[in-house]
This record gives sequence, structure tokens and C-alpha cells, in this order.
Amino acid sequence: MKKYLHLLWLLPICFSCNWTESLSDDKSNEQTTKNAKFFHYDSLTIPAFFQQMASNHLTDYFSMDSSTYLTFCNSNALLSSDSTNLSKYFTIKILHDLFTAKSASNGSRGEILNIPYLWHWVEPNPRHTIYFTKNNKLLKDIKPPVEFSKYNSYADIDRTPFLFLSDLVNPTPKYYSESGDTFATFGWCSEREMAFVALLHTMNYEGKVEAVGNHSWSEFIVSMKQASGGSQDFIVKVDNTFNVVNWTKITKNGLQSWRKKVGKSNFEIWYNQKAKSTIELSKIKNHLVAKAAMESIENRLVNYINSK
Repeated sequence: MKKYLHLLWLLPICFSCNWTESLSDDKSNEQTTKNAKFFHYDSLTIPAFFQQMASNHLTDYFSMDSSTYLTFCNSNALLSSDSTNLSKYFTIKILHDLFTAKSASNGSRGEILNIPYLWHWVEPNPRHTIYFTKNNKLLKDIKPPVEFSKYNSYADIDRTPFLFLSDLVNPTPKYYSESGDTFATFGWCSEREMAFVALLHTMNYEGKVEAVGNHSWSEFIVSMKQASGGSQDFIVKVDNTFNVVNWTKITKNGLQSWRKKVGKSNFEIWYNQKAKSTIELSKIKNHLVAKAAMESIENRLVNYINSK
């Protein structure tokens, strides 16, 4: 009951915020999570599509989990009704829900998009059992593109951000497994996080890939407005393997230390080089999303929201 009392108290304020003002002309947007609106998109690049989709469903996500957001704001003295606070908090949440798996096990995926987690550089390599849908050929029997010429086959490629994201927004799924399951893209922890950091980088989120041992996750610096008028910086840890998002306060000194830490291992350094590569980012920013892919991803997100 408290959740709904909080929601009823805050919704009038939220609908006066900038991001809800852009939706207020269409009363169909003022709906409960059981009736989220399906939006249509046309001629959008990868960042523009995901940014617009997140913006379109901020109110839905607020309705789904207003109590968690309000508790977070209250415990950190943040201005809960601020439009930029709402946008940052729920944009990260929505994109994470799209990209995450649930565990570091082969075939693990989230509740919205079918992006299987698949191990790499192990024997037997599960990627050697993936087929292309267009010709029913195994990836391991196909030579890689020129930019991946150092690899033995298409199956052996380390899936860099543009490959991961462009596959995701292809008109039809490019791959299928021996079980007959089709999917648009795939990746284990480092590949998911490189793509996630790169995507959010194009949306002006300051982030990097962290790697310890054989596991990787994303971290972002996000500034939130306080009720007092000041601001508070947070490290937002996003783990797209184990389905985790954690917000932790960071001091100015801590922020400087975080920015100076550029990677302890060659792997970590390489992950961040790829996530922030000028070439990779340029390709991502200029790649148009197929209309069929936009409709499919939007439909999956709407169905997820309406199931909650």
C-alpha cells in the first residue's frame, strides 16, 4: 500500500517534468504498467533508437518500481521529482534490462531480449555449434571479415561493440543454435560490457569496463541533483551477466582516483580501448536500425512491462 501512496503522491509532480511534458499531449501515455503504449520508430541510428525508446518508457518504469526509486532518492537526499534524476536512473535501468543475462552459464539471457551468454576460449567452445540462419553454415567454418583476420573463424571472433550492436538491430536474427533457437547477437561478460559502455558513451554517460579475474562489468559516473540544490556523484555498477545495478556515492577525491584507473590488465585495457574506440563509436553512431528490429525490440519491452 505504501508503494501506491508514494506513487499517487509523486505522479502529479512527475508529469510536470520535462520528459513527461513531451508525452503529455498523448493521453494514451498516461497509463498503468499493465497498458504500456507501443511506440513506432523510423530512420533512427543505434544510439537514437535506444535513447528514444528509453525516454518513451520512463513513466512505465517509474510506475513499475517507484518505491525503489523514492527510497534511493530519500536515502541520498536527492530531488526525486527532478526530470534529469528520473531520466538518468530509469534510462540506465531500462538499457540494463535489455542487455543483461542472469548468470555466467551458456544460454543464460534476460527477460526481454534473447541475447544468450556464451562462453569463449574454452574447450569445447559453445560458439563452434552456432549456425548462420541465412545459409545454415557453422560459424566455425566461415572465414572472419577482414577486420577480424587474425582469428581462425567467424566463431572465434571477440565480439567488439559495433559487431555486437549491429547484429542486435539486424532485420532478422543472424544466428541459431543446434537446439533450433534463433538469436540476433550473443556475448559473454566482456563483450556485453564493451557494447554497453560504448552505447552509453554515445549518450554522454562517462563509463568504463572493469575486469577482475575472468569477470567484467560496467561502471559509470552519474551526477544527481540534491534536494538542497547541490549535486552528488555516484558510481553506478552495471553487471550485465548477473543482472545487477548498484548505485554508490563517490567523493570528489574518489572520482579523481576512479578516472585515473585505466586498467590493471591487458584485457581490461583492451576492453576499454574497444569500448571507446573512435572507429567503433563512429560506426555505432551512424548505423541505422532496421525497422523490423525496432518493432521487435519495442514489442518485447512493452510485453515485459505489461507482464509486471
